[in-house]
Amino acid sequence: MRRALLLVLALAGCEGQKPQAAGLGSYRFGHTTRAQLKSGVCQPTELSDGRKATWCFALPPIKVGERSADVDAYFLGTDPPLLGSNPTPEQLAARRAELEKLPLIELQLQIRKRYGGADADSKGTHLYWHNDFLWAMAELPSEPGRCLIHFLPATEGAEIARLKQK
Repeated sequence: MRRALLLVLALAGCEGQKPQAAGLGSYRFGHTTRAQLKSGVCQPTELSDGRKATWCFALPPIKVGERSADVDAYFLGTDPPLLGSNPTPEQLAARRAELEKLPLIELQLQIRKRYGGADADSKGTHLYWHNDFLWAMAELPSEPGRCLIHFLPATEGAEIARLKQK
């Protein structure tokens, strides 16, 4: 799984003055909002610091190296109420405008792998990486056969501190 994290983070391993990574795939901190999701299931949740958020799961997978990663995304704020069966164009536009106000604040990738035997050295191991815009932590393995990688914008200090204490 370390190799998977390195593949993901290699995107940001810049030479010279190339731009720094601010996300992964179509998920970009500071740009992606809840309005851009076209599939998945979203539910309200509360962050550890009391802020309201929206958790979206069952999203299309992202390819990481040779593996497929399950994607969960967290957006700051809660979804506006769903519209009835025959919403007007104005209602649709108003709901979309509200969804545009919910920025991406965490992206989680779950990469599954069959491990040979028990690897006591990697159990509970956390790998960290950051640049000016993005902070990442990988739990290797987070549970048997699974690597969980958290991506957050560097501005999410409370959530980064919570993850560091895991």
